[in-house]
This record gives sequence, structure tokens and C-alpha cells, in this order.
Amino acid sequence: MDQFLNILITFCSFIVLIGIIIGIHELGHFLVARKFGVHVIRFKIGFGKTLFSKFDKKGTEFSIGLLPLGGYVQMLGESSFLEENESKKDNYRKKISYSDVSLGARAFITSAGPLANFLLAIAAYFLIFLIGTKDLVPIVGQVNENSLAMEAGLDVGDTIISIDNKLISSYRDLNTVLASRVGETGSIEVKFQKVQSNIISFSSVDITDWLSSELEQSVVTSFGINPFMPAIISFVQKDSPAQKSGMLKGDQVLEVENSLIESWQDLVSAISNLPDSDTFIKVQRDSEILLLPISVGSTINEMGIKIGRIGIARISSMEEMPQEMIVVNKAGPVKALFLAINETYRFTVLILDSIGKLISGSISSENIGGPIQISVLAGSAAKAGFISFINMVAILSINLGLLNLLPIPILDGGQLVLISIEKLKGSPVSEVFIEYSYRIGLFLVVGLMLYAVFNDIARIV
Repeated sequence: MDQFLNILITFCSFIVLIGIIIGIHELGHFLVARKFGVHVIRFKIGFGKTLFSKFDKKGTEFSIGLLPLGGYVQMLGESSFLEENESKKDNYRKKISYSDVSLGARAFITSAGPLANFLLAIAAYFLIFLIGTKDLVPIVGQVNENSLAMEAGLDVGDTIISIDNKLISSYRDLNTVLASRVGETGSIEVKFQKVQSNIISFSSVDITDWLSSELEQSVVTSFGINPFMPAIISFVQKDSPAQKSGMLKGDQVLEVENSLIESWQDLVSAISNLPDSDTFIKVQRDSEILLLPISVGSTINEMGIKIGRIGIARISSMEEMPQEMIVVNKAGPVKALFLAINETYRFTVLILDSIGKLISGSISSENIGGPIQISVLAGSAAKAGFISFINMVAILSINLGLLNLLPIPILDGGQLVLISIEKLKGSPVSEVFIEYSYRIGLFLVVGLMLYAVFNDIARIV
């Protein structure tokens, strides 16, 4: 039942996500075309068999297709209108076609789709900042062996201040800045504050084609760190060693058998090393310090090794985290708009940089994802909450806007190239040239989609 529900959430989230970003894209073309008086024959979301269709007073057909993988706005003056019957042709002769308007108007109509996607991203981020977001302060919770973080001299409890001179105030910032270095060769500059001190340290680690192959995990984890999780108990299992010892939800573990506990990882390591043994655990409960005797139980891990277990769980939501470990980003309307524009710009630059690295080969093409990957991400974002889903809408909307601006025939960018050529020539581009360029563009786009789907399947297998 749970698996079916997860599949249903994933599917519905994908439909809503794709419907929003494609619908807004096509709406941009539609509204600007109407602004210039160009007759729109059809506004369709999805491909294949039409599931729903309705005409407005101006004769435009609005429809939804079976396959939610795209959409289009068909304007008068495009080839497919010639397939209409003779009476329709007579009606069309009285209307303005796409080819009738000026080159400037055609360029505006063509670029309106991607522009609408960028405006959607700004609107999404505006809503996010208006509602407010919570993120973790960039405190190091774990340093992986033989990682760049270890090479940089980071320790558990250190606070990262900047990466490559870019201010880091949250783990989101850390992820964004490190993502911009994927596939590069050079050095990563790290500025951090040592744990429980005012000492500021600087370090530099060398990278060579960093993470140029497919990413199996987040860039932060690949760098070698995980977020700091305090040793605060969120759940105590019934009849467990922890409950029998008197431990309660909200207790913060300070010591295990005289070993100092600074993070949840420290607590896990300490308990794991004491299977089936009696010991003492020091906890802080409000302002009181308690020393509790406990008989540690045991279990067998996936490696077949016996480890200690006491039946507790760590905090798993922002609401349970201590306030000093949370950074809140919330703003009024004016500042939220400014932050939204800046965030859209940041991700646009990051995505453009990634596209450039894919073309140059600095990043493996295995990172390209298709509809399956998008559906998985959409489902995960939906389950994570409204803010996460809106954030996904913004990121994918920017992606769609940039993708459509690529100079490939049949995409908006290719159309803009043809309009530029016509402007330079001073005469229309030949129909033969347009036909062959469209064929090449279709081949490239279909090939890219098939490759993306192949990558999706490879990830599952």
C-alpha cells in the first residue's frame, strides 16, 4: 500500500510540476502573440491523443494531450494550418499571421516563452522568501576519511564561513558554491571558525576534474562533510535500554562512559562500541545534569558485526533543532522580490556553467536526467513539503527557459537565430533551409531525450 501511495504521489507531482512550467512557458508565447494581434490556432499542453478540448470566442483551441512531456502554441502562419479545410482557410485570410508581423514582434513572441519561465522562477522564489525558509547553520557534523574536508583540516564542530571568498550562511549556500566547482581543476579555498573558539582558519585544497563523472551523492557529502546533528534524543523506544535507564525525549547526551559526546555521530560511535555492556550516560535535561546507568543492548549490522544499541532516535526536523543551529530566511515583499531575482540569477549562472561543462566534457553526460529522474525529484520534493516543491518548480522552470534558448532549430533559440538571419539578409530564409534545419533540430532534441531516458533507466538498474 505504501509503495502504491509513493508511486501515486510521484506521478501526480510530476504531472503538476510539468503542467505548471510548460503551461507558463506556452502562456508566455500565447499572451504576447495575442498582444501583437497574431491569431493563435491551438494552445496545447501535452502530446498525442487529445483528452480535453475547448474553443474560445476568438477561435483558439485549448487542449490537453495524453503525454505530459511538452506543449506548443500553434500560430497562424505556421505550416500545419494549411491542413485545415477550405472554410477555415477563408477565415484565416482575415486574421493576422505570425509571418505578417515585424521581425521585432516575432522575436518578442518567440522569446516570451523562456522569459515567462524566468518570471515563474522569480515568483516561486518570491513566495518562498515571503513564507520563510529554515536551513542548518554550516557547522561540520562529520568529516569523512581521505576527503577534501579532512585535507582542509576541518573538524567536527567547525563552522564554515566562506568557500572561494563567497559567504556561506547555510548548507544551501555551501551546496550551491561547491556545485559550481564540479568538473573543475584548481583549488578550493576554505575559511572556517574552529569549534568553541574565535580562531579563524584558512585552508586550500587542490582538485583535478572534481566529480566530473556521475554524482552518486550530494556535492557537500562528496566534499567530505555531513551536517552537524546534536546528540539530542527525539524518540525513546518502548521497553528499550534507554527507556529503562530513564532517558527521555529532549535529553541531550553529554558523555558516554566518560567519553565526551559533541554530536549524534559521536553518540552512535560510542554506543556501537559497547554491545551488551553496563555503563553510564550523562545527559542534560533542561538545566539539570543527570548521570544515568544503562545496560546497552546489541544488534547485528549489515556487515555481520555485533554493535551496541539502546533504542533512541535523533531529531529529524528543523522544528526540533536548537535555535542557534538554524538560520531563518524570511523577508517582507520588497526584500523578498530582490532576493528572488538574485536567487534566479544565481541558479541561471550555475545552470549555464553546468551546460558549458557538459559541452566541454568537464562533466560527464551521464548527469543528464530525463522524465523519470524529474518525476522522482518531483515526488521527493512533494513529500518534503510545499516549500521544497515550489523550489523544484523554480529550478526546473529556469532549466526549461535556458534549454529553449539553445540555438537549435525547433527550439525558441533556433527560431531567434532564423529571425536574426532574416534581419541580416534583408529577406526571408528559404523554405528548404528551414525544413532541413528543423529536421536537424528534431534529430538533436529527440536524440537528447532518448539519451536522458537511457540515463534514467541506467540509474534505476
